[in-house]
Amino acid sequence: MFLKKKIRMLNDFLKNTIKIMSSSSLAQLTVICITPLLTQFFSPEEFGIYAFYISVCTIFGSIANGKFDIAIMLPKKNIDSVNIFILSILISFTFSVLILIVLYLFKNLIFRNEYVVFVKLYYVFPITIFFIGVNSSILSFFNRQTAYNEIAKNNVIKSTTNSFSSLFLGIKKIATGMIIGNLISLTVTLLVNFSYIKNKINKRDIKRTLIISNFIKYIDFIRFSTISNFFNSVSSFGITTIIILFFGPKVAGLYFLAEKIFAVPISILTSSISQVYFEKASRLFYRDKFELLQLTLKIQKNIFKILFPSLLFLCLLGEILLNILGEEWSKAGAILKFISVYILFKNIYSPISHIGDILNKQKQLLLFNFSIFSFQVISFVALNNFNDLKLTLLTSSFFGAVHYILLDYYMKKELKKMI
Repeated sequence: MFLKKKIRMLNDFLKNTIKIMSSSSLAQLTVICITPLLTQFFSPEEFGIYAFYISVCTIFGSIANGKFDIAIMLPKKNIDSVNIFILSILISFTFSVLILIVLYLFKNLIFRNEYVVFVKLYYVFPITIFFIGVNSSILSFFNRQTAYNEIAKNNVIKSTTNSFSSLFLGIKKIATGMIIGNLISLTVTLLVNFSYIKNKINKRDIKRTLIISNFIKYIDFIRFSTISNFFNSVSSFGITTIIILFFGPKVAGLYFLAEKIFAVPISILTSSISQVYFEKASRLFYRDKFELLQLTLKIQKNIFKILFPSLLFLCLLGEILLNILGEEWSKAGAILKFISVYILFKNIYSPISHIGDILNKQKQLLLFNFSIFSFQVISFVALNNFNDLKLTLLTSSFFGAVHYILLDYYMKKELKKMI
């Protein structure tokens, strides 16, 4: 009986992972197919400006809801998760309004030189940040409801509307087409998602007392996880902005393209597993911690078997593959070699990254993310005089990989103590 239950649980895990991964694969296939066309209408500099916009919005969007999107998964009662969901939207709105006020007052000071285009378009940042924060909460709500079909739909709609609207605007020779395309995709995705959610939430379940009590109960997420996730996002997405500061938007555009074509498809697998893992791990933590450890180890073992040969292949042939986009763009393939070690170990840990939230290790995650961010910035500052992007990326990648190896070891050690 126990064996049958375990097999059924594993089958459900695989089925739900494949469901999300299939939609993500379709979404990223669209991106990969459209990207060669986008390079014909947008220059490396314009890719660099777009990368700056995406990086900043992703960094601040990841903390816009105070990380209460993670808390949505944790309560035993669904009514609590509903009120946390509403709370996360309210926090996202408040945070975005504050960003809007700051940019309105200081836009001429913030957006200078390469970023002057945003003096008139400053409002795209708070709007995008709000949409990202809300969408993150929606995905957690879907995960809580095991609504994996909706998560799959979310992936496809967001990617296809972004790709095709950007291409259309590129053909129309609109320099900010990729930025506008991203806004269009986020808007369409949210409208579709809310059409589903409004039928799943009973307005009578939304109570101010429960919103306040859950805010107090999970206050550590806003106290520690927001800062922690900020540094994590900066170390992941802010590298593009750092490259702009030290090497200019053209080089940043090449780096962004390399990551978009090679690193992002890898995240299809890891993010799909991560979403299903979070739901299963949250339940196993209360029922069977040994089984949770076994699930964690098995996932990482299989991820390594897939990632290592894939990255090796891309490192060897990436420059040749990207040469089809033009000689200038082939340099993006060369960049991949110098960040591959970081990509490997980050994505081995990524599928089980929610284990830190489940084990209530927000303080430790804050220390980790601050440390990895600091080492990456130090790498760029210390090696700035050499003006060598490859050496800088290699050094930054090495420190990033070491951090993820140590974090992975620590989390599994802490889990073993509880068994």
